[in-house]
Amino acid sequence: MSISYRQEQILSILRERNYITVNELATVLFTSPSSIRRDLTAMQNNGLVTRSHGGVCLPVTTEGVAGFYDRMRKNTQEKRKIAQKAATLIKSGQKILLDSSSTSMFLLPHIARVKNTSIFTNNLFTASKSIELGIDTHCLGGHALAGSTTLSGAETYRAIAALRPDILFFSSQSLDVDGVISDSTEEEILVRLMMCDAAKTSVFLCDSTKFGTRSLYTLGNLSDADFAVFDEPFEELQTNCQLL
Repeated sequence: MSISYRQEQILSILRERNYITVNELATVLFTSPSSIRRDLTAMQNNGLVTRSHGGVCLPVTTEGVAGFYDRMRKNTQEKRKIAQKAATLIKSGQKILLDSSSTSMFLLPHIARVKNTSIFTNNLFTASKSIELGIDTHCLGGHALAGSTTLSGAETYRAIAALRPDILFFSSQSLDVDGVISDSTEEEILVRLMMCDAAKTSVFLCDSTKFGTRSLYTLGNLSDADFAVFDEPFEELQTNCQLL
């Protein structure tokens, strides 16, 4: 998904204000209300904004998890570094499972350069970007979790249960010094557990801003993963997992 410069401006304004009307946006951005409405319709369809009472606001986040678009824009240098390291594990012909995290999405340009790979994911944004890059793409069905781009529910569970991917790349909100991986969203924990069980090889991706933190729901221990990829060393970490 790509957005226009004006849509970027709208997001910037909304980060400073909780709510703004269509007419106010038209005045500030020197354009017509009809043009603003077209922008807002496209942005709402992509989950970037919520329209209400003649105006617009940013989507309300749930369970303490930032919207996917906001997460995608955070710590981008760290995520690119992680993706570059993790890309050494990608081989021709692999069936690759990506979770709904923004970190795993940064692998897509690397995957696109490897022949005969296929992507499976439960994130609509990731699937859309994968298609744009010409990757053979499979979107796991399901219900949009809290109106986000992440799919979950019975359809997603059935789709994962039918898979035996070569490799899984996944992330989470927190990693503590004992190697405990955790997240604030129970539903995403369940999906990731099923993904880990299905994949022949599992690779945990984690940027250094998450080091030494703990969230409400436990996914498991890093030692259960085959590989872990960080942007910088986690000196205090205690784990038997192979680190890249």
